[in-house]
Amino acid sequence: MRYNRSESFRFVFSDPIDASFSITEKAGEEINTKPGEAVIMDISPSGLKLISHLELPMEEPIILHISFKIRDEEIELKGEPMWKKPTGSGFQYGIRSLNDQILKNRIVKELKEYAQTKPKN
Repeated sequence: MRYNRSESFRFVFSDPIDASFSITEKAGEEINTKPGEAVIMDISPSGLKLISHLELPMEEPIILHISFKIRDEEIELKGEPMWKKPTGSGFQYGIRSLNDQILKNRIVKELKEYAQTKPKN
């Protein structure tokens, strides 16, 4: 199998990390919802998989503001839900990152440090 360097990696958390999110845009209009709780199952520089008990509207495009910590570093990003799947305890969402290269590089750096400091089971 050939390695494609243009594909980004995906880091799967052994223990999902806590996150909060709010909807900041719906159908091109700015809005500000109350924060909802979620967990992040995996992440890459280009997106993440989020699980929440809240069902997000998918009929019109929405933009989320997502906050979470990798190690002790608070990260805030903007993302667009691309797909939704029901799960036993809520909904799973595939979120496409809408952030600049600087934040993507910061996420990669934090994940590398997280992987090095995480105790192995």
